[in-house]
Amino acid sequence: MKLLDIFYKTIKLYTHPYLVAILALGFSSGLPFLLTLSTLSFWLTEAGVSKTTIGLLMFVSLPYSLKFLWAPVMDQHQFPYLTKYLGQRRSWAIASQIGLIFSLIFLGNSNPADSLYLTTIAAVLVSFFSATQDIVIDAYRIEILDKKYAGAGAAAESIGFRLGMLTSGAGALYLASFTSWKIAYWSMAAAVIIGVITVLLIKERPSPKTIHPPATIALKIILPWRQLLEKQEFKYIITFIFFFKFGDTVLNAMSAPFLYDLGFTKIEFANVSKFFGISLMVLGGIVCGMIIHQLGVLQALIMCALLQVVSCLMFVIQSLAGHHLGILVITVGVESFGSGMVAAAFIAYLSSFCSTSHTASHFTILYSLGSLCRVLISALSGWIADHLNWTSLFLLTAFAVFPTLKMIMLLNKKKHLSQGHKT
Repeated sequence: MKLLDIFYKTIKLYTHPYLVAILALGFSSGLPFLLTLSTLSFWLTEAGVSKTTIGLLMFVSLPYSLKFLWAPVMDQHQFPYLTKYLGQRRSWAIASQIGLIFSLIFLGNSNPADSLYLTTIAAVLVSFFSATQDIVIDAYRIEILDKKYAGAGAAAESIGFRLGMLTSGAGALYLASFTSWKIAYWSMAAAVIIGVITVLLIKERPSPKTIHPPATIALKIILPWRQLLEKQEFKYIITFIFFFKFGDTVLNAMSAPFLYDLGFTKIEFANVSKFFGISLMVLGGIVCGMIIHQLGVLQALIMCALLQVVSCLMFVIQSLAGHHLGILVITVGVESFGSGMVAAAFIAYLSSFCSTSHTASHFTILYSLGSLCRVLISALSGWIADHLNWTSLFLLTAFAVFPTLKMIMLLNKKKHLSQGHKT
């Protein structure tokens, strides 16, 4: 009876109109994410682009790392003409979604085999408009939901994001296999209309906006940075951010060209690495949340670091086994489950370094630094894969995870000392 009651309450909670809207917006947010990462890297590999170049082209996702630079503009300035009819958040959302649709069409029309330059420009535009849309969706979620729905809203957006990733991962690869890359990317552009319709249907909570002078805006940007830089443990935080997701980043960036080199088809890659893999990412996130709740974030971080080592070693086994579908299922399963855990632990730990007065700014800065590290590591991994071999790359990546354990212990000690000093 209690289980039925819990099930009923869960269904009732997540059918709240605002949460359904946020789920749809999360889908629109997650949809373009893989289209400039693993899906694009598979297309580039198929077009004969070198692994070094593919690694370097991961720089097209830099807007995700730098979006904190233009977020204040979207807070303080109205979008011409549209804001009058749609409101502050919805006007910026519609503008970013229209830009996203056209940039996806542009990317689909490009051909990396003929003009890699045009493909790169299109991919950067997709990343820019996608990152801009993310800023608006996060702001809308925070502003529209009461505190009692805050946790459910974050979960709804996350679920929608994973569904969007599944569509642009497995869905785009299926379409590319049976039609063409052009049709696949055009279809993804059409799917963004789900987000557009949602924005047109939702209501925006009216809140008086004070337009601050430029000096005040500049000060608001500088203050969060200054507070972070003044933290004694800041250098350890940066080192942690770089090394903690090292293994996860390399495997995400290089899995597509690696599996292509082993002879796996787009359908095999979509079935195992996308549909099965993304499902296990969701499960990994849920399990990590339970571990953090029961044991604390420190134990979760240590487990995640060790799990990344295991994931890298599974890719070593895959490289030695070659085209073996059974081993691929295990390899992708371990890596995806670990990736879901790593993402959840990373967000939880970074949140603990945010000051109350600048929570959103601090988190955006730290998370953006993590995205920047992801881009740098992706570029480095492509170069290593070209100059060594796959087995060497995955072995080196496994060893690179170990400095994380040292940083976790140092940061934990520093935080305890800092808290003891304050008391």
